[in-house]
Amino acid sequence: MKLPDWKIRLIFGLKLKQLRQEKGLSLSELAQKSSLSISYLNEIENGKKYPKADKIALLAHTLQVTYDSLVSLKLTKHFAPIGDLLESNILEQLPLDHYGIDVNKVLLQISQAPLQLSALVATLIEMARNSELSQNNFSRTAIQTYKELNGNFFPDLEAIADEFCSKFDLASDHTIDLETLSKILVEKFHFTIDETTLGKFPEFGSIRGVHISDSKTKKVLLNQKLSTYQKSFIVGKEIAYNYLNIKDRSHIYSDISLNSFDELLNNFKASYFATALMIRKESLIEDLSGFFSSEKWNADAFLSMLDKYNTSIEMFFQRITNVLSKYFNIPSFFFLRFNSVIDSDKYSLLKELRLNTNENPGGYQTNEHYCRRWISIKALKKLEKTQRETNQGGGTVALIQKSTFVNTKNEFLTITVAKKSSFLENTNFSITLSILMTNEIRKKINFCDDPEIPSVTVNDTCERCNTQNCAERIAQPVEYERKIRDEELKNALRKLIESGS
Repeated sequence: MKLPDWKIRLIFGLKLKQLRQEKGLSLSELAQKSSLSISYLNEIENGKKYPKADKIALLAHTLQVTYDSLVSLKLTKHFAPIGDLLESNILEQLPLDHYGIDVNKVLLQISQAPLQLSALVATLIEMARNSELSQNNFSRTAIQTYKELNGNFFPDLEAIADEFCSKFDLASDHTIDLETLSKILVEKFHFTIDETTLGKFPEFGSIRGVHISDSKTKKVLLNQKLSTYQKSFIVGKEIAYNYLNIKDRSHIYSDISLNSFDELLNNFKASYFATALMIRKESLIEDLSGFFSSEKWNADAFLSMLDKYNTSIEMFFQRITNVLSKYFNIPSFFFLRFNSVIDSDKYSLLKELRLNTNENPGGYQTNEHYCRRWISIKALKKLEKTQRETNQGGGTVALIQKSTFVNTKNEFLTITVAKKSSFLENTNFSITLSILMTNEIRKKINFCDDPEIPSVTVNDTCERCNTQNCAERIAQPVEYERKIRDEELKNALRKLIESGS
């Protein structure tokens, strides 16, 4: 695998510095012996410059090593962890520059550290390679943290969306449909929208769309299987990329294909902008205020509000999470998306957002079994049962429950909508919004105390749950039992030491 130039410069600089120190030479002494300037050598050692062949030959002669050994990318044992770090893709996963951290300086600090720190670096690299970090989870977690720190509300993107609507005369109280968005993309940004080409390539069967832009053409290729609101979202994202002048992006409209923090961040910005266009915050705030004022939970009223905006369930819930903290002073909640293959007992948590709460039904612990008492799972099971009984693959289920976590005793008001995927074959999905209940929240959401809403004790996963006689349990509490055994062993060891035996 060919390393990028910046990594090659860093490795060469580290080797030069190592050889110089082994020879007992200061930077000024090496400069004097090689007839190269101190500043030039300093830039080489710091990975800023890579010398030309004649300069490399001069340095090799001065340090009494061969040319080939100096330009080799192989590092000594002391620097081997740094070489592994550079050869891995981990540094690309860490958005260090966004936090004002110079990668070169980090590596130079490591290079000057004792062997113990080198061993720690090697351990972290091995852990990353054997975990989901190597699959870009660090960057995704960084994006999640970015959203959480901002309350999932971004005034700058909201202002740009407002500016766009004003510029293109789009009313704030009117739903922007696919026809309107397509017209803007075609006429103002000179794109062609193609809904046939992707169907000729089986490899793109699970891809929602592809963007092609070069000096000759600008196209958005859409998958024919998409619903109208899914097409609207992609067209809205393409408008966002162009209006926001975003260049660092993927050709595929899927966050699975995003390989860097910049691509993930830009994808998030484009998605936020598109959602803000399609669901105007003024209208949503008004509708939510009316809905929260009701004394009784009304599933039909909630679904009617969803239908009004002619968007996907996920986009609607995501947009609600944008305004909850800012405009309703609801600070603690989480959002989840589960997928489930029909006629299976497997549930995949694909997306989550937590705001000021650590509770959720298991996070990304995909090797464990999510609590079947959780309403996200119940809604999927109910939808599948209805589909079997009616012999139809469609339908929508909206459920609500009060969910109290076993360990923390925190209670959440949890709303879930489940539906069949229009894009993925033989798959249902559920979208969940769960709000931490407090006395203040009960005053804001009047139907919180509706006696018709069931109250259920929940936990994270079966493996971590000590709930006795749980009819829904599908796996033994092995993680909980392991934790208890560890605590018992610690207590026994403490007593043994105190007894002096």
